[in-house]
Amino acid sequence: MSATKKSTLQQLSPTGELISDGFLSAAKSHAAKAIQDGVQPNINKATELLVKSTTVITERYNLPRDLRDALLSATAEVLKLAHREEVQKQEAETQPQKEKAA
Repeated sequence: MSATKKSTLQQLSPTGELISDGFLSAAKSHAAKAIQDGVQPNINKATELLVKSTTVITERYNLPRDLRDALLSATAEVLKLAHREEVQKQEAETQPQKEKAA
């Protein structure tokens, strides 16, 4: 019997591809429903869920360093988006004040 190919961060196995496709499809469905319901995105909630999920996976399954680093990178990307949105919001708020002063 041949060994079952396992997914890596560089290449997903055929089973990993199916899991990934299903996960992404379910996430898109959740996002579409939330958008349709008018729910605003919550970066803090996203970050909290990523951190808690990583913690649970690490405790239960002794998460390998490369997977931990990938989850850290994903969390950093979410935080960068949050920072960019905050900067844009602050710039939009200060723009009318600059125009009044001119």
